[in-house]
Amino acid sequence: MQLADRMSVIRGSVIRDVATEIASRNNPNLIKLSGGLPDEQFFPMKELQAAAEKIFADPLLFGEALQYGLTKGDTELIELIIERLNRNEKLGINFDNIIICTGCQQGISMACTALLNDGETILIEKPSYLDGLNAALPYNPNIVGVETDDQGIRIDKLEEALNAHPDTKLVYVIPNFQNPTGKAWPLERRKAFLELLKKYPEVKVLEDNPYGEIRFRGEHVPCLKALDDTGQVIYLGSFSKILCPGLRIAYIVSDSKELIDRIEEIKEGLDLQSNQFSQVHIREYMKMFDLDEHVRDLCKVYKGRCDALIEMMKNEFPVGVTFTIPDGGLFLYVTCPENFDTGKMLKDALDAEVSYIPGASFNADGSGKNTMRLNFSANDVPDLQEGIRRLAGVFKAEIAKQDK
Repeated sequence: MQLADRMSVIRGSVIRDVATEIASRNNPNLIKLSGGLPDEQFFPMKELQAAAEKIFADPLLFGEALQYGLTKGDTELIELIIERLNRNEKLGINFDNIIICTGCQQGISMACTALLNDGETILIEKPSYLDGLNAALPYNPNIVGVETDDQGIRIDKLEEALNAHPDTKLVYVIPNFQNPTGKAWPLERRKAFLELLKKYPEVKVLEDNPYGEIRFRGEHVPCLKALDDTGQVIYLGSFSKILCPGLRIAYIVSDSKELIDRIEEIKEGLDLQSNQFSQVHIREYMKMFDLDEHVRDLCKVYKGRCDALIEMMKNEFPVGVTFTIPDGGLFLYVTCPENFDTGKMLKDALDAEVSYIPGASFNADGSGKNTMRLNFSANDVPDLQEGIRRLAGVFKAEIAKQDK
């Protein structure tokens, strides 16, 4: 079939390709440290069931939930999200500043459609969640990684990149418990980032914040949008990690009513609206139950799992293997000796019945071959501990192989 020229730059998810390879093993004993998943054991089943039963018991609610809805999103759900964002994040937004989308991925896609011209530059953290930017590929962007340190994106390197690429249109960042590293930017780094961006008013920031509420250590740090006094930050939030991802409900926030209105027009052409039943379901859940309390419970569970994983890594990993220690989120990042290739080592890991995501999947230039992402949210503590034992064995075998 003769496809459009733009299809030459479209690619699938590298992470999902790895997941497909892992799944092909069809091994029930495999411990998956590779997923980016919340644990379905902690989806609030009884509460979601009660909310669904309320919908099905009320003919008006039932009709509303299964009928077409507004492209912008369910009005009452939007008001609940606004109240929550203004209370928890101090955003100070109103109805004109927000639109519902089908996951943050669609939010990225629509923001790129609205803002990005063909071939323009997107700056990202190095490493970063490259699969999120697959949504931008139809516009053939120049995706450039910017060096990071323990506190997030380096401001000096960001300024160099902005000057080297004057066609930069977007800076895509995950300041809270970043995927893949788990790092969170401290307040001063966030302020310095926004101060630098003031020099480049034509550049917009896509702040992807799916993990921000899953903080289990330290004090809350304001998101970039809460600190933004120029309107440059476009904020993406989601229910996927704090409630359940299968509902596919997220939202975009911007100071610009014009941008939100144009994104609504884009969305109308894409899918007309996000899933109406999911929106009403979440809305009724939020009216009946305390979502903040549910998130606090999640944080306790994920802290215990993260702490257990870190303790095991300290005890089992050989000298020369280092890792980040996150204060929240779902991930941490492992750096192996320079001569390791975690892409090639994945077969050995799968043979040892443990999996991870190779770090090159998160670097636009293909670097990071000696790194990997591990997930701690989707397994219980005994499986995490056994998974690290197995992975440590893979590391030790690789070291022995290279010492021959």
